[in-house]
Amino acid sequence: MLRAEFTFVYADVFRRKTILMMFVVYPYLITAFIMLIGTSLGSPQVFAEKVGVDPVPFFIVSSFILISVLGVVDDVLWRPIFDEWMGTLPYIISSPTSRVLHYFAIPIPRLTLVLISGSATVFPVLVYYYGLAGLIKAASVILLALLSSVLLTSLAMLIAGLVFTLAGESWRVLNIIRPLLLILLGTFYPRYMMPLAAQVISWLIPSSHTVELMQRLLIGADISSSYALMLLGAGIGLAIAYMPLGDRSVRRWERKKLLEGVST
Repeated sequence: MLRAEFTFVYADVFRRKTILMMFVVYPYLITAFIMLIGTSLGSPQVFAEKVGVDPVPFFIVSSFILISVLGVVDDVLWRPIFDEWMGTLPYIISSPTSRVLHYFAIPIPRLTLVLISGSATVFPVLVYYYGLAGLIKAASVILLALLSSVLLTSLAMLIAGLVFTLAGESWRVLNIIRPLLLILLGTFYPRYMMPLAAQVISWLIPSSHTVELMQRLLIGADISSSYALMLLGAGIGLAIAYMPLGDRSVRRWERKKLLEGVST
């Protein structure tokens, strides 16, 4: 299963090298755009006072987290539609392989793209701003970004199964959910600065906990080891809790497709 995913992903990457370029260039582009708009409306010093960190490393890290999570979650959310279009859905439905294992195999090959992106964006910027201490910060950010990408898989399974079961294979509904999910993830707007209602919803997203930990490490907040472990435990615990729900959600959609009839 992993071998098939690696072959599928890297055949596509080598065929369309713009995918790799996007992972490297995107954090710089979005940071430059935000800085251009932000400096025309306000001052970087004000941002640093309110958030606790210079805007350039903050938005580089935030953009890196966004592209890392988005690159993985999009593949999970769209995989059922892709399998149906490619005519492979009947074979997947008839396979005895666990759906949880099947969908968790999807992010693994893409994590190497996350490593490449982090090495080309997070490492140079954080080392430039923080010196040798930036190496530790960058390594922590990249490792947590890898974990964040994997932790969101089970929730993405649940969302995909529910959307496709209730609304049909509609990309329009997914295009409404995706940006809301990314906003509540807290990449560009830290969770601890959100309104209470948004914080409560954000707490239900496994990766939001690791994103908060990344941001607190970046700003140099005085964070205790117990609080850091609590954030990691909450993220991992939620991801595990969503696994059976995601499995049932996907299998319900598969049963619906069997009743409707799937084409090869």
